Amino acid sequence: MAGKSRRVVPDGIVAHRNAVRQRGGLIAVALALAVLVVGLVLLALPGSLTGLLGFVFTFIALPTMPLFGIPASGGFTLYALSFVSSMLLWWIIGHYASLRAIRAVIASWPEWRQEFRPLAIGLVLGSLISLALAALVLGAL
Repeated sequence: MAGKSRRVVPDGIVAHRNAVRQRGGLIAVALALAVLVVGLVLLALPGSLTGLLGFVFTFIALPTMPLFGIPASGGFTLYALSFVSSMLLWWIIGHYASLRAIRAVIASWPEWRQEFRPLAIGLVLGSLISLALAALVLGAL
């Protein structure tokens, strides 16, 4: 009996725990990519309101943009570094939330969401506050 592996019921408690543990980081990256796509679509549409909303959504999806000075400077390399580092950061936050969520006896996606939400809100608020501070320092506000 010691050599046999434990069988997992397809929609059981262990299967849900494994799904949360294995896919938590990927779901966070997918959510960030979805926000990025919405932001880029809004940027492509004509109008100042859609441009502003698109830039804010892009900034939410890529929270490391201020680290590379993107509001003041640009370039493909800076955007690529920001994209890679932001996706890594979202994956780390999603994976950390999944590790915290599976500590519960019964863990599934609602528990992951409960752990992920405050981390994501903190990351987004930090990014938006840095954008507002950069705009204030540069004299745009």
